[in-house]
Amino acid sequence: MALEQQPGNQEHRQWVQSVFDRLQRPLVAYCGRLLNKDWDRAHDCVQEAFVRLCHTEYSAVESYVDAWLFKTCRNIVMDIHRQESRMGQKLETEATLRVRSRELDPSDKVSRDEECAALEGNISQLPPLEREALSLRLGQGLSYKQIAEVMELSVSHVGVLLHQALGRLRGSMNKTSGATN
Repeated sequence: MALEQQPGNQEHRQWVQSVFDRLQRPLVAYCGRLLNKDWDRAHDCVQEAFVRLCHTEYSAVESYVDAWLFKTCRNIVMDIHRQESRMGQKLETEATLRVRSRELDPSDKVSRDEECAALEGNISQLPPLEREALSLRLGQGLSYKQIAEVMELSVSHVGVLLHQALGRLRGSMNKTSGATN
């Protein structure tokens, strides 16, 4: 029997499409951060994750599909890192892509750009686990429990990582703003 003719296959396809429509952009953003803004590879990782989802029984992942996809993407990225470290290659970096929803007054734009650059710089200085947990929480809106599943940590460890990350960012931003005032 052809794949298209199997009973229930249409529902599965519609479910995968709705999950894709909802999570594709956040997953690409997450993978892009893990891959030093290599957006082509990020799209490839997300595509691979959705291929795996298509081959996974709906009932096995339906209740936690968001965390499952983030974890699958993370595992794919970690495989890339392992493969490249064995080959001695470095990931290529690309210029930061920014989407502006509206134009600002030039002086406000300069000020905002400086603040964003300072924050991005401070975030990039965080330890990798803190940076990843922060990205999943603030960037993707995952719960502590979902982050714990994705990163294979305890929920309390996730809480500690986020607390430390925010404390470091507060301290570094206070130093930055204190230096300019």
